[in-house]
Amino acid sequence: MSLHILCIGGAYLVPALKRLGHAILTAHASPQADLPTPHPFTVRQLLRRLESLEFRPDALFCGDDGNLPLLLDPENAPWPSVRYSIDTYCNPWHVPYGHGFDVSLVAQKDYVPLFTDAGIKAAWLPLFCPQQPLPETDFLSRDIPVSFVGTLGHKNNPDREPFLKAFRARHPLVILSGDYTVIFNRSRIVLNQTAAAEVNFRCFEAMSCGAALLMETSPNGLDELFTPGEELLPTYPRNDARAAANIAAAALAKPEQLAEIAQAGRRAVSRRHTDTVRAASLAHILAGLCADQAHKPRLEVELERRAALVRAAYGMLSSELTGPQWTKYREFFEKLCLNTL
Repeated sequence: MSLHILCIGGAYLVPALKRLGHAILTAHASPQADLPTPHPFTVRQLLRRLESLEFRPDALFCGDDGNLPLLLDPENAPWPSVRYSIDTYCNPWHVPYGHGFDVSLVAQKDYVPLFTDAGIKAAWLPLFCPQQPLPETDFLSRDIPVSFVGTLGHKNNPDREPFLKAFRARHPLVILSGDYTVIFNRSRIVLNQTAAAEVNFRCFEAMSCGAALLMETSPNGLDELFTPGEELLPTYPRNDARAAANIAAAALAKPEQLAEIAQAGRRAVSRRHTDTVRAASLAHILAGLCADQAHKPRLEVELERRAALVRAAYGMLSSELTGPQWTKYREFFEKLCLNTL
């Protein structure tokens, strides 16, 4: 079943949805969006903009893009709707905001109960890697033993930089920020360290590039997605640089066995964890919501309650926006919370 899907926010599944034959209209802050939306908007404002287009959505998908919410009153959306929460660990407002949608999808398995316990229909949808043809490389010719590519000094992860420095004091480590593709394709091992023991994008990206993943021991379904010791290296205790360095050294001393783990990881990702696989899951969920007309109870019976809970999300959000640079945003969301805007 081909759907017309309005995608607000993160557009990471848009290419895959299009490959699967769905018609997509994007709305986000970038000028490259079909509907560039640098400022938050209401459903009424959205509908006015859609009137000038020949696009009639069947369903709405709101993707977490790590920013403040774009759609201010999602409970009023006149289509079945799904929201994807990725960075739930540092955005507790995602939970009450989820009341504005018919289903919340959650990237980290252990955070799903936060939604379901609040009475929100929610399911686990793990992260993924782009389905793109990457060149096959001779593993034994890779010239970077261990690498890390990611953000340093982020306020949500103060442990990262000390951990990486402690690792590098015990074992050579290439540390960079920016595009991961070239470095991961030259690496035998990719070291991962996360903000909250989450199964983050780096897991899937490293394995898709044919590197062996060295990951901290993680809940959030890691052992359900991959088999440690077979599809990724044995995991290390969180922030234990000594243990991580020892695992890396032992693995590099057995290059043929390390290559087998890297190849098994790449196969696992390419078969089970691409954006195409996730987009197919999303489309199936959206099609089911459309068939059930899942938005009707939200609009006809539950609207007042859901609107109040979404406003509570803005109260939580405003309390998190501390510092003078956030004053106008804090005041804006306070007014939304109090329904005085």
